Amino acid sequence: MSNNTMNCGQVRRLLPPFLDEELSGRVREQIASHLASCPACRTELEALKADIGLLEQVDTPEVTPFLATRVMAEIRQRGEPAPHGLARLVGSLAAALVVAVSIGAGVFFGFDLTQASTTVAANSTEAAVSYVESSAAGMYSMMSGGD
Repeated sequence: MSNNTMNCGQVRRLLPPFLDEELSGRVREQIASHLASCPACRTELEALKADIGLLEQVDTPEVTPFLATRVMAEIRQRGEPAPHGLARLVGSLAAALVVAVSIGAGVFFGFDLTQASTTVAANSTEAAVSYVESSAAGMYSMMSGGD
């Protein structure tokens, strides 16, 4: 492989910024050249475009001005106090630790997280759209005062 060519793994990791036109000159040309000669990467690009198209079709519910008030009322009604002070700090530190350990494990074991996320996104688009739609419907119901 010469310095002017990219392999499939490199191209697939750069497809999102390629589609968003965030890449410049030489890198963009190398990707375009690879796509012209690689049917597998072209298929991956088309799948990514289709996923983006589906996500753009999902309607975003309108947020009412009193959403925060309703959410806080629901929290108070359930009787679960919001964490304060030390509890909030410990929770935040625990979450940060989980993220750091996960990233460290991925780096240590050599997992290609970008490829995994692209594969998961490509294979579960319908499930993701269904989840977003049901979440939006639930949020709309909560905002409108329904059960």
